[in-house]
Amino acid sequence: MRKRVSIGWFFCASLAGMLTIAVMGGLIYGIVFSDFIKANLGPATGVMKDPEFLWVGLAHIPFGILLTLLILWRGDCSASGGIVTGAILGFLMAASYDLSQYGTTNLWSLELTLVDPFFSMFMVAVAGGVAGMVLQRAPDGARSLEGK
Repeated sequence: MRKRVSIGWFFCASLAGMLTIAVMGGLIYGIVFSDFIKANLGPATGVMKDPEFLWVGLAHIPFGILLTLLILWRGDCSASGGIVTGAILGFLMAASYDLSQYGTTNLWSLELTLVDPFFSMFMVAVAGGVAGMVLQRAPDGARSLEGK
């Protein structure tokens, strides 16, 4: 049986996931692997720019909501359930995007195309674990997202 959570708890979990994705993305892409990423950019020029954090932050909102929905739909509202859900989502989403971009643009190398899904898998798995922990703490909601 799926856990029913209130809209408030749902948005708390979504916000927690969104913030975790932002922090993990900054660490993974901006610090830990930034040299690897720069070394594996493709021949396309003028496509990268300094990030505009307002737009990057806004992009994390729907992703945090999607991640939280998937954790709820899987029915395992726990840190481990969120990690599994996040890992699957992160890997499949990035593999789909990266392979498509590699096949149609010169943005990055094949090596980065094949490695990036694992970066995303780790990043979204951590975010899923955090969102799952928030959902686990939520009481069974009388006014839930299911409308019951």
